[in-house]
Amino acid sequence: MHSKDRRGTAGRQSGQAAVETAIVVPMMVFMVLGIIQLGMVHNARLMTEYGAYRAVRAGIVNHGDCTLMEKAALAALLPTLPPLPDLDGRVDTLKRAIKVHGRFSQKLFDANQRLPFYQELPLFRVEVLNPSGAELGELFSTYGSRMQGREIDYDDVRDERVIEANLLSIRLTYFYELRIPFANMQLHAFYLGREYLDQLKGMQFELQRVGGRNAIQYLQDRAQGKGGDFARIVSLARKPGSQRHYVMPLVATWTMRMQSNLFNNDQHGPGRCAIGG
Repeated sequence: MHSKDRRGTAGRQSGQAAVETAIVVPMMVFMVLGIIQLGMVHNARLMTEYGAYRAVRAGIVNHGDCTLMEKAALAALLPTLPPLPDLDGRVDTLKRAIKVHGRFSQKLFDANQRLPFYQELPLFRVEVLNPSGAELGELFSTYGSRMQGREIDYDDVRDERVIEANLLSIRLTYFYELRIPFANMQLHAFYLGREYLDQLKGMQFELQRVGGRNAIQYLQDRAQGKGGDFARIVSLARKPGSQRHYVMPLVATWTMRMQSNLFNNDQHGPGRCAIGG
């Protein structure tokens, strides 16, 4: 074979390799980043389950104190929290964990301070599902009369309503921020519009067009139409530049029997976190 032919063949092979690399490398990068991001989400989900357990455990031994339940949930979520600009986020020692917990507590429970980007959403939300707010008011007025309407005896088994109310059930919603570049945007869109993914076809997800919009915009629009937390989550994802954040709500529930009397304390008591009131 002439040297000129060999050079031509080598050039064609080199060009083919470059094309194949251009096709495969982005997919491989996305797969690697996606696996890392999914692993972090799974870890955060496990910690959300643990946070719900710690919150309800704090509630049953502390009279259903809502503030203590929130602080217990925060302690469980420490390893997964976003970094604060003025604080090292490491929690690998007890001293560091206490410092991070204290700084987040200050920003979460001090009305004069806020977390840097959680303006539309709280970092997490603790809700008392049982007993509901409406039930608490009537129970305190009816069964708490022997205790000046301040508490309900968790050992009172004379009424089914009291027995049911002494099962403390909480729901913890953790608004976890996805932090792996590129994978955060893609997985966030998949989560928001998971009910509508069958409407999107093709390998080039970011280029798929639906009604004049790309796939991510389409899924965000569908999620925004649900309202509530979803609308606020989409607004965070659509902010310009560095203000943009991709947040995924992780939800866990837990139920335990009260080991202390429910207190009627509007400032810290279960009524502050109760829904259905």
